[in-house]
Amino acid sequence: MRSCPVCSVSLEEVQMHDETVDRCPDCNGIYFDKGELESIVGLVAMVNSVKLSEEDIDTIEPEEQERELPCPVDGVVMEKRDIGGYVIDLCPSCSGIWLDNDEITLLKLTEDHIKQNLQLYIRLGQ
Repeated sequence: MRSCPVCSVSLEEVQMHDETVDRCPDCNGIYFDKGELESIVGLVAMVNSVKLSEEDIDTIEPEEQERELPCPVDGVVMEKRDIGGYVIDLCPSCSGIWLDNDEITLLKLTEDHIKQNLQLYIRLGQ
């Protein structure tokens, strides 16, 4: 049985946009196995595919950086990743993703904003 990396309670399987995901009944965090989140929020796949030649700027707050969450699948400490200004936890071993409560909504809103303003982002990138 998979456990919540935040609350340590058993995760429950729920349906979300044609995917079966694991949700914590206490904190409402959600665990996505590899590929599940990308099928819901294309922004994650897009960000993961972009390789920049510049060094990454550390945008993750120190207290968030220090918070170590074990992967519900294999127990490996998940890595922090900034996606559209929001921090997600990614397992370096199995590529699963943990989102805290409401982070999926924020990622989806960011994705929608980028889609609506795509031409502006393209002009700014030139």
